[in-house]
Amino acid sequence: MGKIHIKFGHPTSQREQELLSDRAIENDCSIETALCFEFGCILDSLIAKKDKDKFFDLIFLVIVQRSSISPKVTFGTYLENGYKLPMMVLDDDYLKVGGSERLFISNEYVDELGKIYQTEFDYEYAGFTRIDV
Repeated sequence: MGKIHIKFGHPTSQREQELLSDRAIENDCSIETALCFEFGCILDSLIAKKDKDKFFDLIFLVIVQRSSISPKVTFGTYLENGYKLPMMVLDDDYLKVGGSERLFISNEYVDELGKIYQTEFDYEYAGFTRIDV
């Protein structure tokens, strides 16, 4: 069993970059702190959804073309060139499909998830790392 660290960077649009800068000024914090806070808030709101249509289950339905249950998703950070940046952590590298069947989350699936998240929420997808636990 392994974890997948999906890394993200700064917003991709000028509008979102300006909003992030404004939030950093309002909260008297660094851009990186505001970036991680905002990313974490969005991710937490997606994870906290309690109804049957959970966000990441739906995203993987689109990616793998099969109904599945995604692994637990949490917020994390990573360091890049001395900067603290946001990341999404998948606590397993398998999806649950059917009763007891499991489907490996391939590199292509992870890249697709990162690209979809970038498109939907405007955070630059910066790659991923697999972590053996």
